[in-house]
Amino acid sequence: MKQLSRILVAILVAAFALAAVAAPAPAQESTVPCKAAACLFVLDWGGGHTSASYPPDRRYGSGDDFESRFRTAMGSRGYRLTDKPREGAMTLTIRPTMKSRVMCDAMAGINTDMSCTAMTNLAVSFTSGEPTVKAPGAIRITNRCGAGDIYLLNKDFAQFSADMIWYQLEGQAAKADRPNVNC
Repeated sequence: MKQLSRILVAILVAAFALAAVAAPAPAQESTVPCKAAACLFVLDWGGGHTSASYPPDRRYGSGDDFESRFRTAMGSRGYRLTDKPREGAMTLTIRPTMKSRVMCDAMAGINTDMSCTAMTNLAVSFTSGEPTVKAPGAIRITNRCGAGDIYLLNKDFAQFSADMIWYQLEGQAAKADRPNVNC
């Protein structure tokens, strides 16, 4: 009986050793942009605009809603963003595309109000601050909820955008599910 126990223990130890050797090593945090070292975050509204250029919209929210939720969502994924430039830092630039004269009503009806402004797309690019470090490729994230002029609220699109950036940088390699738009 003692010998059988020893054999079983030896088999279990060997199985755990094989599993440890065969298991892929988790991705190093240092190889993921904006995790080991903070990235310079640039929110480029284009044409000299700032988030203040897009005051609170009665349906979609303000530009500030987007920025604060985006920073929070990226931080919850472990990404570090800073506004202070530093030598050699990776730069994360996001450029929203805004569309004016968008339907404010939840459903089209009689005398539809078209006075709202929505964020329709987000161009995301990384720029390496060091010539030896390769930056990830640029991506475009579309804000679309079905057909027509129906878009996510700015704060919800910020969360979805952060999820899509995570998916591009880490999720695909981990074979995670692609984020879905929740309209």
